[in-house]
Amino acid sequence: MSGEGFFAPMRMGMRSAVNVSAEMLAALLETPALHALLDGFGEALIVCDGDSRVRFLNLAAERINRVARQDVLGLTDSDFYQRSALQFDDFLQSVRRGGKSALTRSRDGRLFLTRLQSVPAGAYEKPYTLLIQREYEPRESAGRSAPAPSLADSPASLGDPQDNALHMSPLLSDIADMGVRAFRRRARLLLLGEPGVGKTAIARHIHRAAGWGDRPFVDVNCASIPETLFESEMFGYERGAFTGALQQGKRGYIESAAGGTLFLDEIGEIPLQVQAKLLKFLDDGTIQPVGSPLSKKVQVQVIAATNKDLKALVAAGLFRADLYYRLAVLPVDIPPLRAHRDDLPVLMDILLARINRDRQPPLRLATACRQRLLGYDFPGNIRELVNIFERLAVLADDVAEEQHLPPELLDTAALAGEAEPLPFASADEPLKAQVQRFERQVILQAVRLCGSKRKAAQHLGIDVGTLIRKQQRD
Repeated sequence: MSGEGFFAPMRMGMRSAVNVSAEMLAALLETPALHALLDGFGEALIVCDGDSRVRFLNLAAERINRVARQDVLGLTDSDFYQRSALQFDDFLQSVRRGGKSALTRSRDGRLFLTRLQSVPAGAYEKPYTLLIQREYEPRESAGRSAPAPSLADSPASLGDPQDNALHMSPLLSDIADMGVRAFRRRARLLLLGEPGVGKTAIARHIHRAAGWGDRPFVDVNCASIPETLFESEMFGYERGAFTGALQQGKRGYIESAAGGTLFLDEIGEIPLQVQAKLLKFLDDGTIQPVGSPLSKKVQVQVIAATNKDLKALVAAGLFRADLYYRLAVLPVDIPPLRAHRDDLPVLMDILLARINRDRQPPLRLATACRQRLLGYDFPGNIRELVNIFERLAVLADDVAEEQHLPPELLDTAALAGEAEPLPFASADEPLKAQVQRFERQVILQAVRLCGSKRKAAQHLGIDVGTLIRKQQRD
């Protein structure tokens, strides 16, 4: 392979073939012989015509982008980018700036170098475009004079905080290993835990450790989908199913995960009217796209996750009991970081090592800074821990001191020694008055600790209106 890329010699030939009309190029792309030749290439090849519509993609492109050829032929390039399993945001920004290449990231964290080349057509005709993708390894760019492709994450960034922190924690690794054994037996998993504890990371680990790394992993945040679009996004829709629908229809998340894993995060946010349709899919493995009279069979392994009490939602009539029992074949409780504090020194050391992998001068923690971190409860769990280390990597030169820590962490340490002692019980005062006085004291300390009434209410697990009433009553 040349330094310019895989298609450097062929590109020269393309530039000289200006007498090849767009019609001839279109006919060439229909020939089985060319299909057989390009399907044997390890690089992903995607050809778009002068109207930016997909005219051909080889088998490598189907595998890397997790799409089927028959589903994307004729789509505009923008629709193709949306259907692909890769994130094209950085690539599109690079093209707008006049660039020809950038890194694209798959859902499982792999990087692919994506390059755009022009294929001239006949005179006065719009050129075809060729998109070439291959897995990116940093050592490939060593010694080259060309600029490195762009990537959204800076070198000091730790990327997905939960994914990066999973293998650092012995307890989380043990929990994930138990999930892997259940997953291999086709048991459905329901991951339970506070936000930021690592549910997404554990789901990805289970998918990969079970030997499914080359299969789709479709991560769906149910809370981020508008209720009116939930059914069409999850199950897909046929052409003309509703006003504004794509002419060729759209494949839903479930079908996109065919042969792999569908991770339903925030499962408690699924609209009640759609839960029956999801239940049917879990029962018999069939889906019926919106606007279609026919059902289709889809083989998918499902992992669900939530930070809510689904049993309470069932009792309140907000979540179907039968759906809960289909999902919770094996409920897995993931503890908050404060519940496995013995893992904290290991987490901190490895996060520091990850930062120093691409950083000069290397960063180290001052003793006082480390002690502050070890004494903190991390209400945001692993996600908050990684966020703090990303902050230290930006603010500190070579030694991270206490002043580089977030204000809320410093306030916590300062207020711990200043907090007024909680009141003792008094035999001369009614119990109700003692309870109210105790509540006001706890609320006062929470407000001082968190910096605002709203944050204090979240910390105490009550709404802000209740906090204000309890604080103001006599």
